[in-house]
Amino acid sequence: MRYGFKISGCFGDVLYSTPVLKYLSKCHNDRLDVETNYPDIFINNPHVGKIYDTKLGQVIPYGQEYYDCNGHNFGEVQKQIRKMHLTDYWSTQLGFILNPKEKTLEFYPSSLDIEIPKDKYIIINPSKTWECRTWPKEKWEKLIENILNLGIKVVVTGQDIKYNKNDIKTSIYVENSNVINLVNKLTLSQLWYIINNSIGVITMNAGLLPFAGTTDAFIIEMGGAIDPTYRTPWRHGTQDYKHKFVGGSCKLFCQSDMKYNSSGDIHVTGGFPEHGCFENKPTFECQPSVNAVYNAILELIIEQK
Repeated sequence: MRYGFKISGCFGDVLYSTPVLKYLSKCHNDRLDVETNYPDIFINNPHVGKIYDTKLGQVIPYGQEYYDCNGHNFGEVQKQIRKMHLTDYWSTQLGFILNPKEKTLEFYPSSLDIEIPKDKYIIINPSKTWECRTWPKEKWEKLIENILNLGIKVVVTGQDIKYNKNDIKTSIYVENSNVINLVNKLTLSQLWYIINNSIGVITMNAGLLPFAGTTDAFIIEMGGAIDPTYRTPWRHGTQDYKHKFVGGSCKLFCQSDMKYNSSGDIHVTGGFPEHGCFENKPTFECQPSVNAVYNAILELIIEQK
């Protein structure tokens, strides 16, 4: 009987575990059965045997030995991921850390079954998670207009979101034939091909960031309260491959600093502030301006000529 591998969490969390799975598979010279809440991440993966979908109540059979990467909660105490890359966080649950060349995230798409947009296009990912890593809708819409003025199409990906309870529109909206709305329309494999064939992808620290790291696309990573050192995907042994970080004026990266757990004002399990920033600034100065992101796009275009 082969070994198992248990991993669960949000989409990005699970994706960051794929190098750990690959390493263990090579150690055993065998595929590993995977128990997860995101089975689509592991479809076609040559290091995976059987997949157990926990959302369907499926689990690795009793008695089968397995590696357990689920390391968030230990009784009433939650481990922090403040100053550690997520791939390292998963591997240290098992007693090892991978070297940079081993940390490349993996996804194996199925055969291409959609038409890739014609002409040059840039992908944006207007996701909504914690406030610190949610760019205002108005800024996304202004950025789209700026990109269109360059004669480049914009592909919008992700899922429908509402920025507030009174917002009747979902996600962002710019009425233009060169804006291709693929929100809620793509499988993971289709999304992979769309990203891989783009000029580049623009995203904050959301699930599309690590997913773009499984492609060869250029990534413009928008800053927030987390130090990019601990989230930027590794490719070809480096975090600098086809990657540019665009941050704001605040460089504290307060959510990557353990001191914000030491004052007693924030519980040790409070990885993110519920409202505002840890420094109590009225706005998230760690986020970039529209002009800063636009300038990064201009630099990218120049480099690709």
